[in-house]
Amino acid sequence: MRAYILSIGTELIGGHLTDTNATFLAQELAAQGIELLHVIQVGDDLERITGVMRQAVADADLVVCTGGVGPTDDDLTREAIAALTGETPTVDEAIVANIRAFFAQRGLEMPERNAKQAWVIPSAEILPNPAGTAPGWFVRHNGSVIVSMPGVPREMVRMWREQALPRLTALLPGRVYRTVNLRTLGIGESAVSNLLDELTQRQQPYVGTYAKDDGVHVRVTAAAETAEAAEALLRDTVAESRRRLNGYVYADDDRSLARVLLDLLTERGLSVAVAESGTGGRFGSLLLSEPEATGIVRGATAFPPGTGADDPSALARAAREQFGSDVGVGVHVDPQPSPQGLVEGTITVAVAGPVEREEPFPIRAAFQEIQRRSAMNAADVLRKALADVS
Repeated sequence: MRAYILSIGTELIGGHLTDTNATFLAQELAAQGIELLHVIQVGDDLERITGVMRQAVADADLVVCTGGVGPTDDDLTREAIAALTGETPTVDEAIVANIRAFFAQRGLEMPERNAKQAWVIPSAEILPNPAGTAPGWFVRHNGSVIVSMPGVPREMVRMWREQALPRLTALLPGRVYRTVNLRTLGIGESAVSNLLDELTQRQQPYVGTYAKDDGVHVRVTAAAETAEAAEALLRDTVAESRRRLNGYVYADDDRSLARVLLDLLTERGLSVAVAESGTGGRFGSLLLSEPEATGIVRGATAFPPGTGADDPSALARAAREQFGSDVGVGVHVDPQPSPQGLVEGTITVAVAGPVEREEPFPIRAAFQEIQRRSAMNAADVLRKALADVS
């Protein structure tokens, strides 16, 4: 099966939004063995959307669209699909009732223009959207499939996994794909690639490395005639990848980095508090981004650089004492101006509690990148410290 991804919205081609949907979908298609031919961004113009869609259907078996399914006049994906198929949309009153209920649950009245989101054409199967008001479409047209989903990432991801992908799986040829995503921390992409060495050169299973905001991901994908054979291929390569990456792997599931740290603290019956200086409070914010932080993260404080809070060990001890936690984490960076608009300094992370640990990380980068890296460094130091707690 061959595919196009169409990302629809003038805000994309205007540079106002980053197209994270296309990146996610490209990885998802690869995991299913679907060959991706093109990723195309197109603005809110009916003629252009229809033209690009017509070319995509002519070239590919699958066209996955995101965006352009809102209630306003410049949301034109439904109109383009209707024009392509030559079908006339009608309003599905059952969908209208669902949208009204969505608004009512929030104490609001549905604007009448949202009825546009209840359009349907004869060849479209509706994809429910429990996270928003815009349903998706699963359209069969001239031997191809067009999947239309919202552009809001949290809505799109859920709709893809729960609605679109199960329908597509039934249409794929008789090869079974299995994937494991190993996430690493405390090591760069080039170092990961060096450790994996010839594994990344194999065609089967495929091993790819990807630098992400939460570390370097190692995606292992195996294909075979049966699920058992694919899982056997996967098992050996994943085990070897783990062996080579040693203690750098922190997860192989969908848990966030924050959730992994919170789970480690929970398993050991420990609470944590954080004090940061010069980091923008990024590590405390990371931990507090998960609802499971309640009761585990006792508190977090942040100071601007140059305020005298420059001893990470003292910060860790103070956080532990102030908030009455089992573990304290102190993070300090004092960035200094550097040529080319960059800053440089040393991120230092300290852990106080059942295990004492302090590590420095010299860095030269943009200020926002230093703040992001401070959270990753703190996560890595805390993770390694917790590994030493029985």
